Amino acid sequence: VYVYKRQVHWTLAIIFLWLALTGLILLLGRSLLIPLFGHHVFSLLASASKESHNLFGPIFLVSLVMMVISFARRNIYEKGDLTWLLKGGGFIGKGHVSGGFFNMGEKSWYWMVILVGFAVAISGMILVSPNFGQGRVIMAISHVIHVFGAILLIAVSIGHMYMGSIGTEGSLEAMKSGYVDINWVEAHHDRWAKQVKESDEILSPEEFARVQGRKPVATETATGQAND
Repeated sequence: VYVYKRQVHWTLAIIFLWLALTGLILLLGRSLLIPLFGHHVFSLLASASKESHNLFGPIFLVSLVMMVISFARRNIYEKGDLTWLLKGGGFIGKGHVSGGFFNMGEKSWYWMVILVGFAVAISGMILVSPNFGQGRVIMAISHVIHVFGAILLIAVSIGHMYMGSIGTEGSLEAMKSGYVDINWVEAHHDRWAKQVKESDEILSPEEFARVQGRKPVATETATGQAND
């Protein structure tokens, strides 16, 4: 189940990045790419982008459904999340900001992806499926929702990718392996760390090395699973 959930996350992420790239080419390519590459190259890029964008759009919708099934329960707001928000994730005031399995920022990003993502996906389906019988007004509204929703997701995703890679040490490794150091958990997700300790879900260095298929190293610290 741990591998499955990471696969759901990475599938959605990769499809989103591809749709963002092809969508930006279709939206801005005429003014930005034609001066650089000329009309012929742009026509090839635009044609390929259009076909692949339409192809992967429905897959993006399916991935969103899988994200709801896999992660919705962990992203329900709970006591302590508002404090995280008021302290700006730790940038405002002093002291540690308490967090659960997902903190307030991660939960908010999750629900933005789900809600805005569904709006973008459904409006996209309307735009590429004229046989639904929708009129010009519905098509125009769908186009506005699709463009502005996609731009919003792209803009916020830049911050998410930064915090999930070089912005927060250990985050990228957690998404790759499915495990994080218990000291990292205590520093960033203390409420979850307490639950992990109470349920005895912490792996010893030897157990972690065996899971990773390598010999244990004496200096390794215990790790906790980063998945539900």
